[in-house]
Amino acid sequence: MKKLIWFSSFSLAIATTSLPAVAQIQPAQPVQPIQPVQPIQPVQPIQPGAQISPRQRGVFERTAPQISSTTGFRDAHYISVYTGEQPLSYIAVRPPELVNIGNIDITNQAGEQIDANIMREGDIIRINFSQPVPPATTLQIAFRNLALDSPNRNFYLYELAGGHLGYRREIPYGFAQVQVF
Repeated sequence: MKKLIWFSSFSLAIATTSLPAVAQIQPAQPVQPIQPVQPIQPVQPIQPGAQISPRQRGVFERTAPQISSTTGFRDAHYISVYTGEQPLSYIAVRPPELVNIGNIDITNQAGEQIDANIMREGDIIRINFSQPVPPATTLQIAFRNLALDSPNRNFYLYELAGGHLGYRREIPYGFAQVQVF
């Protein structure tokens, strides 16, 4: 029975592929040309050595919180975080399982120490700021006195998220990849 079904399916496939196809042509309708609302201005070439505005560079506006940069050494990892346009009340960091952190220091872009309460909640380190960090601030989080379980690795991933005033949920910043030199 299975062979009969297979054979009839196979025969039907051969029959449909060998039938000639008949193209149907519909008469073309004349199309009205589209009139531009504004004339398109030609792009001005940029001369070598000329200043380029940020819009021409394609630089995005920094309104969203994000990881700015990372740096790593065997005994310290540094992660820079931009706070965005809302005040920041805390940062949650999930370090890699292979890293044991001794102490944590937080500074702003001027190098001033930021007062914070650092707590460990399971595998997450929560950095609660005593005063909300103002908008448009770049924080540098320094993880010092590290004990690396796998010293031959060249990079480590830290997962970061932030608690901002005015938002009901934690905002994920993503993964900070720290490359060790």
